[in-house]
Amino acid sequence: MKKDLTRQQHLDLYYYMRLNRAVEDTMTKLFRQNKIVGGLYSSLGQEAISVGTAYALEKKDWLAPMIRNIGALLVKGVPPRDIFTQHMAKYTSPTLGKDGTSHFGDLENLHIVSPISMLGDLIPVMTGVAMAGRYLGQKIVTMTWIGDGGSSTGVFHEGLNFAAVQKAPFVLILENNQWAYSTPVRRQVPLENLADRAKAYGIASYIVDGNDVAAVYKTTKEAVDRARAGEGPILIEAKSMRMRGHAQHDAADYVPKEMKEYWEKRDPIARHEKFLMEQKLLDAKGKQEIETKINTLLEKERDFPENSPMPPPELAEQGVYCTGDDCHKIRPKWERPIAEVTPPKSSVDPVWVVEGFGRGKGSGGGSAPIHFGDTAAAEEKTENEEKLAPKSPAKKVVKKSAKAVAVAGNSRKARR
Repeated sequence: MKKDLTRQQHLDLYYYMRLNRAVEDTMTKLFRQNKIVGGLYSSLGQEAISVGTAYALEKKDWLAPMIRNIGALLVKGVPPRDIFTQHMAKYTSPTLGKDGTSHFGDLENLHIVSPISMLGDLIPVMTGVAMAGRYLGQKIVTMTWIGDGGSSTGVFHEGLNFAAVQKAPFVLILENNQWAYSTPVRRQVPLENLADRAKAYGIASYIVDGNDVAAVYKTTKEAVDRARAGEGPILIEAKSMRMRGHAQHDAADYVPKEMKEYWEKRDPIARHEKFLMEQKLLDAKGKQEIETKINTLLEKERDFPENSPMPPPELAEQGVYCTGDDCHKIRPKWERPIAEVTPPKSSVDPVWVVEGFGRGKGSGGGSAPIHFGDTAAAEEKTENEEKLAPKSPAKKVVKKSAKAVAVAGNSRKARR
């Protein structure tokens, strides 16, 4: 059941979308000043998806962002300075300057798994995280994102099938932004709705307007609640438009002018702002306060990486491999009695019946399922064989030798 949002929730969504765009605008300026070391990927026009979906998660839940999900990181609690220092490869970044793009996470506090560049690989990874959380009794839900192009990779299908079979508490957001780099959706998928892919795995799916942040949140919240309740994985297709090229180096000249104009009129921030104004949830004063808050925050957050050092050369040989506790400690966080999943409570008899494997005639004359292991059926067979054994002793047949047969024959001839 989709519930209406409170005023504060509406304002939160608006704030995070504005912050998302302002952070990316700041990084665009840094990129043009040659201060961004790696690639820079924009989520312009898609902010409602990252913000609305991540906002539906609880603090204990896990997410794994992709390159256009900075909004999800901000909602989860990542400060803008971490995003700036990371892209500027500064020593104060989450990866100590070893990566110049978005490959960083926070396993301990924010429950963020680092992005994987191979599209689709995060699906089985987050399925595994969801299964581990269920095993430990944490009642968590995991989430990751994939693009329309990424939904055509083999691991997308393998991972989603695995999640479906395991009924993992996992929500997959499929961002249909119309373009896989320069390939339009219609040229790579013969489907109108990519959510139809869920039917192949017997799981539920939704289609939502990816430029309506309130709709995105409501739909995702319902999916998250269903996954947490044990209904298994859910696929959400959010339809939107990538308003810039694949990355800063891509001018996106292949996008038709009419298409770009159509989606510009549906900008998610302007759309939600209009709604807030019409519903008297936001006025000019409140809007100015939000803008001032964001500008003040980003001015401070940008100064930090600007004044941070680059990593020292000797750092290159450190942290290449995880060597155990001196790297980082990984310990299970049990939220259920461990006895529930360890022997003897978790033990089962090594006897099972394979339904549908076939049936055979039992020793008692009836039809019985085929058993495996030391089953009661095998013991019953022995008892029945004893019951069916003849009651009178069998005649004993003794085989005579050839010599004895010859002597007997001569004796008969003599009596004639």
